[in-house]
Amino acid sequence: MSTPRIYLSAVRKSSGKTTIAVAINRILANRDIKVQPFKKGPDFIDPMWHSQAAGRQCYNLDFFFVNNKKWLKDYFVSKIEGKEIAIIEGNHGLFDDINILGGSDNAAMAKLTKSPIILIVDVKQMGRTVVPLIMGMKDFDKGINIAGIILNRVKSKRHQSRLEKAIRHYTGIQIVGSIPEDDSITVEQRHLGLSAVLNRNAMETRIAQIAAYLSKYIDIDAIIKIANSAGKIDKVAHRDQSRRNKRFDLNIGIAYDEAFNFYYKDNLDEIERLGAKIVKFSPLHDRILPNVDAIYLGGGFPELFAETLQNNLSMRSCLRKKIEEGLFVYAECGGLLYLTEDIKYNNKTYDMVGIFKTHTCFTKKPKGHGYVRLKPKNQYKNSWYGQTPEIRGHEFHHGNFDKFEGMRSVFDITRGYGIDGVCDGIIYKNVLAGFTHVHALSSPLFFKSWLESVYRETPAMIDKSA
Repeated sequence: MSTPRIYLSAVRKSSGKTTIAVAINRILANRDIKVQPFKKGPDFIDPMWHSQAAGRQCYNLDFFFVNNKKWLKDYFVSKIEGKEIAIIEGNHGLFDDINILGGSDNAAMAKLTKSPIILIVDVKQMGRTVVPLIMGMKDFDKGINIAGIILNRVKSKRHQSRLEKAIRHYTGIQIVGSIPEDDSITVEQRHLGLSAVLNRNAMETRIAQIAAYLSKYIDIDAIIKIANSAGKIDKVAHRDQSRRNKRFDLNIGIAYDEAFNFYYKDNLDEIERLGAKIVKFSPLHDRILPNVDAIYLGGGFPELFAETLQNNLSMRSCLRKKIEEGLFVYAECGGLLYLTEDIKYNNKTYDMVGIFKTHTCFTKKPKGHGYVRLKPKNQYKNSWYGQTPEIRGHEFHHGNFDKFEGMRSVFDITRGYGIDGVCDGIIYKNVLAGFTHVHALSSPLFFKSWLESVYRETPAMIDKSA
């Protein structure tokens, strides 16, 4: 397969990668080009921007979630089939890696996907020194192909001219963009930027502005030409991606609105692949639950909408009643917080569903941030959530509980923080909730076991397997 593709990376994090990737995705989409976006790493927010910009779902590429590189390569190839170009945005700097020898950095991902790299360099307060910086990046790993340079935060035309002349003279690498310094044209981080993410109209307006502005400073035709230089990449046929399973005729309610929208698309794909139908609903705006067999409460920022969630007493009461009657619920991070007694945020306390008898407060620094490994406790190995020997995921939360007494945890933490640095995953009747965002590719039995458990209580399963 020779689908054109590029890998957008940078010298360091916060160099403008996401803003530039959003612009490129939208400019290509505006040309009616079928662009497939990707984001390296476990992030939720950047893929939202890329999906909206490209008009096609962005997928995560992650060595921790898929620790077999042959499988990850197959996965990537399956997602670019039928597309006209793939845009991969890296995370952090090109060679940033917790392993001193590398192997899971952006350079490794670029090599795995056989993608030419466009290196984004923040040149604010930088002159001719940019040359040895670029040359060092180029020579550090001979297996990568830095095929283009985008200069970001250029101070003036004079500054641009000096940089471009020096780079061309010493490196021979093509410059495909020189973007003036303008901090108003960015995709902001975390809460400030979420105002756009959580409002699709505002998000769309922002993307259109970014694309229109950067189209004047990015040579999109040169970028397409570089993408066309990508080498052929084929599946290695290492694993059967169409695993044969029983298919479950179930309706799974997915909480999806401004407060809850952090879901790995692979998780939703896995639920649908197993035959279940996804039914979206809003804890913010709907008065009652839809007619579903189980609920998936994803992550997000319920604290930003705590007053509206509190005021929707009808939804909270309906969900609490259904849980007491035995409804299956799986909740991650923000979904967990919604199920506690209340949320204290900005010195105000807001009532939540009240399933778990604890109170949520927030810390200035994240309580948990990074990859997570969970191991089911021995006494729960016969439960649906104990079928996977090791569950891998990611956490990023400022949420914390004021007490933990009386709650049963089902996972030991072997990496990460979870609830208290020791455990994660608390249960009540048919509810499982934790701070970890599980990823289906790393824990393939997790959602299958959940649906099987739901089926045992819901006579709606149709065996459609051959």
